[in-house]
Amino acid sequence: MSDDNFNLSYWYKKRYITPKEVREKLNSLHLEGRKIKRMKFIGLCYNFTEYEIEDAAYSGLKNLPEEERQLKSNYDNIDPNTEFDREVSIDEPFLIQFEDGDIFEIETPIESNFCIGMNTIPWGARAETNLPNIDANVLFSECIGQAVKKIEVNTFITDEEPLFREKFDEEPFKRELVSDVALYLENGLVIDISGFFDYCEVGCYESEDRCSKITFEELKKGMI
Repeated sequence: MSDDNFNLSYWYKKRYITPKEVREKLNSLHLEGRKIKRMKFIGLCYNFTEYEIEDAAYSGLKNLPEEERQLKSNYDNIDPNTEFDREVSIDEPFLIQFEDGDIFEIETPIESNFCIGMNTIPWGARAETNLPNIDANVLFSECIGQAVKKIEVNTFITDEEPLFREKFDEEPFKRELVSDVALYLENGLVIDISGFFDYCEVGCYESEDRCSKITFEELKKGMI
């Protein structure tokens, strides 16, 4: 099967749900010490469509009169120095290729469910839902060439199933689920992967509560 015809549905069949399953799978891949060569979003980054970019720019102009705010948030008029979070919402896998050639694959088909693999998705695999619109190497440029120092699997306790927020109807009525997987890099940045309903959010963070920023001028260089 060619890269173009790779069927992602097979990859999605195996899911890691409990913290133990996620940790054991990640540990088996030996990611620590590996240096990032390049990255890829197979499909669309929903928060970087033209509409969403304009909406984010508009939100950042709260102090301006409405007419000026509307004008300056028009895509063609956005200030090149306007900053955006280095974070995406996707629904197809995120790939990291290391300098040794191995390709790490991860995505959350639904919140707290993780699909994780190594060298099972060809780098040239094409989107099955919506075509990609952002080059991950540009958005996460600060991560290129950095080695993974450590990995953390963070968890939370809940009495609701993640997708529809309905109470668990069988024991255990409270369960520990995975909130996110964090890859700590040698330069202090963190690549964080988490689920949000049926989307996957991947972000580059400077600290636990501060997302790294990219200017609109730089972001445009990565638009596909």
